[in-house]
Amino acid sequence: MKRFNRLTAVLLAGVTAASLTGGAVSVFADSDVKVIKGVTSGSLAPYFYVGDDNELTGVDIDIVKEVFNRLPQYELQIDTADALQGVISGQYDIAINNYGYTDERAESYYFSFPYKTSFNEYIQRADDEPLTSLQDLADRGYKIELTAGSLTANALEQWNEENPDHQIEIVYDNTNFQVRYQNIVDGVTDVAIDDGPLIDNLLPNFGLEGQLVPNPIDDETQEFLFPQNNTYFLFGKNEEGAALREDVDAVLKEMKEDGTLAEITEKYLGKDTSPDEKYFEETIN
Repeated sequence: MKRFNRLTAVLLAGVTAASLTGGAVSVFADSDVKVIKGVTSGSLAPYFYVGDDNELTGVDIDIVKEVFNRLPQYELQIDTADALQGVISGQYDIAINNYGYTDERAESYYFSFPYKTSFNEYIQRADDEPLTSLQDLADRGYKIELTAGSLTANALEQWNEENPDHQIEIVYDNTNFQVRYQNIVDGVTDVAIDDGPLIDNLLPNFGLEGQLVPNPIDDETQEFLFPQNNTYFLFGKNEEGAALREDVDAVLKEMKEDGTLAEITEKYLGKDTSPDEKYFEETIN
């Protein structure tokens, strides 16, 4: 686990809220400022990654930092660790990890208002004819490698249930992006469906630029695959998590209204991917 934040050192006798209440929120002995422990899983550019200055940066990181800049009652620290387990165990207060919504996650975590909307693309071999639809994918007999329980896997399983004459062959595995993309190059599988900005960063990093290309997914397919294609911060499903979420949500709504979410997403992603205003009226869970 590595910490990348720069915080003002405060010497105190070691009194923390965690020692008093069992929570992850620490309290300075001589003030009302609470240290909020954030966690991200590591490097997933352009969302969160270590910059040239050896500090965490990226669209998710810039957004969460700005949130807490507007909450003077808190001081944010960000570590790298297992984000989901860290929050559910109470070791951390907020997960910052490009998380989408699932019913399963909602059973264990509170979701913030969304802070950005994702868009996805097909990844295919450069000499392949661009796919036009899921039916096209199925009718070509293409294989797609997915992690069981992922949003894409769940959606394609639903497609197969609803379209018995146009079945998509799913290869279940828990491989990383590099292995998954290399399998497409090698012909083991034929296509991936992934986040557009992520693809733009990963293909050059893996030396696959020119061998694989992203192709657009039509709006109808996007809606079927990812009807809630927003990303959220996650909190522990307890009283402390609910209170922190309320404070964070108030600022996220403010950042939507004043254009800050648009500004940060455009800086990293090349366009405004801030969520629609309707998503800031009521929390998803």
